[in-house]
Amino acid sequence: MTNNKSKVEINGRELIMERIFDASPELMFDIWSNCNHLKNWWGPKQWPMHECDLNFQVGGNWHFCLRGPNEGDESWGLATYTNIDKPRKIVYQDNFSDKDGNVNKEMPGMLITVEFFEHEGKTRYVGTTLFDTTETLEKIVEMGVVDGMNSSMDRLDDYLRVLAQ
Repeated sequence: MTNNKSKVEINGRELIMERIFDASPELMFDIWSNCNHLKNWWGPKQWPMHECDLNFQVGGNWHFCLRGPNEGDESWGLATYTNIDKPRKIVYQDNFSDKDGNVNKEMPGMLITVEFFEHEGKTRYVGTTLFDTTETLEKIVEMGVVDGMNSSMDRLDDYLRVLAQ
């Protein structure tokens, strides 16, 4: 699967998304590791991030809330960082949660690896999401994760343009 900006591949239990961003790997790393940045682009356009609490260290958590267009639409997430290699890689266990940070065990968790590679003065982003089963991957894809991530990545492109001004 490819849209005009992202390459998306499914390989077994992995969903892999690649995209080129007009920013350095160092800036991309900072944008992924700081609530002041994340609030400006994380989440699909219709479901932006409204709350963000982040302890960016191995073993630390990122607790956030995306709010949708309708009254009461909200989706909470809790990520726990398992590996941080500044400015190249961030690895975290991502789970759906409630507003208090309790993991929703009825929804699948995902192991997410975010990598940044220098590419002709820009950054090649590679996001790999590992699911416990191929059925879980298919369920999350059916829920619209690819479109949602593409929307977030479009918002990130817009945010990078604002930062460059």
